Amino acid sequence: MLHKIKIFIKKRPFISLLLLFILSLPVTLHFLFWGLVALKAPRYEGEIRSEKLTAKATVIRDSVGIPHIVGEDAKSAYFALGFTMAQDRIFQMELQRRIGKGELTEIFGEKLIPSDQFLKSLLLKQSAEVYANKAQHVYPEAWEQLDWFLEGVNHFLVTEPLPIEYTILGIQPRPFDRVDAISFLFYMGFSFAEGIKSDSLYSIMESELAGRVAGELFPRYDFEPNASILESQPGVKKLALNTKKNFRLDSKPTSLDSTQTQKLSANHREAKKDITNLKQLVDFVSALQLPIEPLEGSNSWLVGPSRSASGGAVLANDPHIALSNPGAWYEAYIEYPGYENYGYFLSIIPFPLIAHNRDKAWGLTMLEQDDVNLYFETIENGKYKSGSTWKDLTYYKDEIKKKDGTTIPLEVAITNHGPIITEHIKGYKGRPVSLYWAHHHLENPLLDVLFKMGKAKSFQELDAASSMIGAPGLNFSYADKNGNIAYYAVGRFPILKSGNPRKILEGSTGENDVIGYLPTKDNPKIINPKNGIIVTANNLVTAGKLPGVGKPEGNWQPPDRFQRLVGIFETQEKWSLEELAAIQNDSVSSFAPEYLEILFSSVKDSKSVSGKKVLEILKNWNFEHFPESQGAAVYDVFFYITMKELLIDEMGPEHFELYGDIAEYWNAYRRFLRNASSPYWDDLRTVGVLETREDILKRSVEETARYLEKHVSASPSLWKWKYLYKIKHPHPLGVLPLIGGIFNIGPMPSAGGAEVVNNLKYKLMKEDWTATAGPSKRRVIDYGRFEESVTQLPIGNSGNLGSPFYGNLVEDYVNGIHRKILYSKDQVGAGKYRLEFQPK
Repeated sequence: MLHKIKIFIKKRPFISLLLLFILSLPVTLHFLFWGLVALKAPRYEGEIRSEKLTAKATVIRDSVGIPHIVGEDAKSAYFALGFTMAQDRIFQMELQRRIGKGELTEIFGEKLIPSDQFLKSLLLKQSAEVYANKAQHVYPEAWEQLDWFLEGVNHFLVTEPLPIEYTILGIQPRPFDRVDAISFLFYMGFSFAEGIKSDSLYSIMESELAGRVAGELFPRYDFEPNASILESQPGVKKLALNTKKNFRLDSKPTSLDSTQTQKLSANHREAKKDITNLKQLVDFVSALQLPIEPLEGSNSWLVGPSRSASGGAVLANDPHIALSNPGAWYEAYIEYPGYENYGYFLSIIPFPLIAHNRDKAWGLTMLEQDDVNLYFETIENGKYKSGSTWKDLTYYKDEIKKKDGTTIPLEVAITNHGPIITEHIKGYKGRPVSLYWAHHHLENPLLDVLFKMGKAKSFQELDAASSMIGAPGLNFSYADKNGNIAYYAVGRFPILKSGNPRKILEGSTGENDVIGYLPTKDNPKIINPKNGIIVTANNLVTAGKLPGVGKPEGNWQPPDRFQRLVGIFETQEKWSLEELAAIQNDSVSSFAPEYLEILFSSVKDSKSVSGKKVLEILKNWNFEHFPESQGAAVYDVFFYITMKELLIDEMGPEHFELYGDIAEYWNAYRRFLRNASSPYWDDLRTVGVLETREDILKRSVEETARYLEKHVSASPSLWKWKYLYKIKHPHPLGVLPLIGGIFNIGPMPSAGGAEVVNNLKYKLMKEDWTATAGPSKRRVIDYGRFEESVTQLPIGNSGNLGSPFYGNLVEDYVNGIHRKILYSKDQVGAGKYRLEFQPK
């Protein structure tokens, strides 16, 4: 046969050439692709000249690619910063401005039209234009410096090769301007998904549940003791005093009495009127395709001199954001006469959101207070009903540009509450829903704030600057060389006329309107506490009442991380830099001991061999989430299976999956496990049978074993965390066929998990065990050992595939290895690369 093929090829030489071409094509394409990548690699050495420069600036990159920028004046320093960021992140910057302005369709095609419609409906571009074009700014110098920074970015665009992503998409960038930067800054302040999904789902479930209370699915912190920032900070070795159980192991489920049933039925009928097609809103928001996600969580703790081994104040901070490639933060040092900061920047903004210098350090986490509400609106003939009057809708007009250059007109209707966000959802026929966001109703000079924070000389100055923030709500942590530590909540707390329920509000009556805001002087603060430690983890800010607000509402993240940190800090008096850094990698589930105590009191044994193995592994588990851990794999699957067995009959698959996208399911689960009398334990699918918590836990043990056998291994010895759980840093082009995988980093095994301190979260209800969000950087600044302070950056600074710093730090991140922050000139030395900027 082979002989015949040879004869055939010999008689037809063009076939031979064609086969040779086909066989060599992959190799040829490989070399062409990587050759092109190499041609587009950033140049980190040499000289840059520009007529925009007024003095010299030098950029030294250290061994891991962190730029250290020193300018002889501010203009040259910010020009160099803009150019340097563009070298590593220009494509990310391209996406950032397009997200902020709703211009993704132009480069990704018509599938992104719904995303652009929604982004434009948020009025980010409109509010950015108003802010950027104001006749007078709080700090005019901030806007000068933004312009200098953008000049550096635009100089890169016209003088340097663009990275491979531009070639693949076939696009040419236009110059960057102020509105590009500000619209994305506003976008990062809007954690829209949590509030929209949570309020909508509450309204849906309230209308659909029969014989159940929807509030049990959305308990927030109603039943959580020892979990608020102001009241629950750690002392020293007092952990044993804070472990009282607030649940009963022997209680049994009960039925609702007739009065409760009648009340639920009335609520059911009333709510049903208002949720026509509301599910489409939730599905729409869940399906949005956004290459960059806003902030969504974080840990932070401060240790005063009395509790630190070095005798200096210490700040530790790790903001949690969706994992991505490039990463969320750009790490850089910048210095010019009168100014120096080592900071973590959004790559389209010249001022760091998080930074430190020899005098002070600050970090942030999301406050999670509820500054986003949804309203059902009554609209007729271009007017909306507000109380007893009808008012004219106002409109924001824009257009969406397609890849072929044609445009789609867009008009957003606006009420007194905010923009109508359901108007452009295909097929939506329910009542219009408007979005209230504090940002639209308050002065919110975020750029001025970031500028002033970088120049602040004290806690008081930093506090005064941050108090100008209208939205988002943030927890600020502060430490300085004088030994001060401080926490303060920034962003405004809305005051609603009739209080703030956890569902979509009726907008036509005026009874649910925002009538004011908590004065910033009344925002929660902790300054130099006697216990010497301040912890935050997106948990409830206070269990008390705020003036005019009452008990604050918010999308508080589960208390597990906060309570774990409090428990750690109450075990010893003094803490070293190394110990504090190690805590950032902590992967212990703080709820697991309590959860498993309930399990083992209810389930003594299993009928099946594999079920017995589930119980055995859980009994021997140390509560940590490491790649080799069997207990982590079994526990997390058991957590999921129990939640599914508990709620799938009430919620149905679609709502159950959506429920997993918000923090409430975790809060509710803690409450359900502690409350054996909840009607939810009864399985509605088994007519005539009243299941107990014990029944569901027993069933879940068996189902857990079956799940692990099917999805991990038939052998329990291979039920390990690393075979179930991975982390991945996806690139926006990672979905492309053939070459997409080149851009993604991962998936790879890692320590960490959901709602542990090392909070690498996955989509539990979707059975997707790949972490999608987590610590976006880690750092510990110790003013007793300043030049030994440490940090982690998940994958490295560069997003340019041709850079030697592309993905260079991912192994350190996966293994939890901190590196020393090089701050002083002696520490940096000659560096690895040096780029000089000179006036032309």
